[in-house]
Amino acid sequence: MSLPRAVLALALVSACARTGPSSRTLHYIDKTLVSSSPVDHRAYAAYIQARVALDAEPADLARALQQIDLALRYDRDDPHLWTTRGEIELRLGDVDAARRSSARALAFGPEYPPALQLAAQLQLPGGRQVAEARR
Repeated sequence: MSLPRAVLALALVSACARTGPSSRTLHYIDKTLVSSSPVDHRAYAAYIQARVALDAEPADLARALQQIDLALRYDRDDPHLWTTRGEIELRLGDVDAARRSSARALAFGPEYPPALQLAAQLQLPGGRQVAEARR
């Protein structure tokens, strides 16, 4: 390889090298752009199924819990999954379990806004009445 070709090849390699996060890792939380690893597709699929069951009218809380537990098998460190689990448990009326899930969510994402909101909600007096009102 001649010197000009070698320089051109080096320039192309340098130009193609990553300089910062991949577009696949960028997403917004509220209005803040953050970078995190892409989630396991199986965890995401189970999360979507949990969300569909949770948002149905009427909500299928048993299915939502089953699916979020499946998602957590694939991704144990995701604060959003733990927050969703806490939301489901709260709607089921299991405030103690919701508090445990909320604590796990905050352990993995201490500044994660939905986890902070759930934790604040769980500290309200009469948390059981809140859960019953959401049924």
